[in-house]
Amino acid sequence: MLSLTVGGCVGERPFVWIQDLPPVALKGEGLIHPRDTIVVSVRNQTAMSGEFVVRDDGGVLLPTIGDVHVSGRSPDDVATELRPRLTELVVNPAVTVSVSRVAPIRISVVGEVKTPGAYELTRDRTVAAALAAAGWLNEFASRDRIFVVRRGDGDLRVRFRAREITTPDPVVARFRLRDEDIVVVE
Repeated sequence: MLSLTVGGCVGERPFVWIQDLPPVALKGEGLIHPRDTIVVSVRNQTAMSGEFVVRDDGGVLLPTIGDVHVSGRSPDDVATELRPRLTELVVNPAVTVSVSRVAPIRISVVGEVKTPGAYELTRDRTVAAALAAAGWLNEFASRDRIFVVRRGDGDLRVRFRAREITTPDPVVARFRLRDEDIVVVE
């Protein structure tokens, strides 16, 4: 009598198809991120104005105002916060905030690609751009098992098919990689 035991089958980690991703997860365009450079301009107040690099913790130290958390916020939102904080120093302050330099994001591409590794890309790059940087899929790659793993946000794992990445699918086109994302090709 032959006995065969199959033990310990591990199930696939949960994922969400790109088309099922809630629209809020696609947001992030136009926001300030760590390592970006912002310009804060207070009209007629050169001592209060300047260019500032956002720290990795998301803050900047502004003259006469102090530390301000800016990461994940829009420039207009930051300007709106700064106006009342400046009213003690300036009558009717006119404040503008803009991003002068977008920091590159750091991503990893692993698995069945020609050149796996870590890459720096300009912000808001697509999955197609990350795969292109890694030399695209190799001959052993599964064309429907491409994932983006994102830490934080509940450890999101988003699944793609190669044909969605290479065609003008509007949902895939809106999805942008973020700093520290991992692209996995099985």
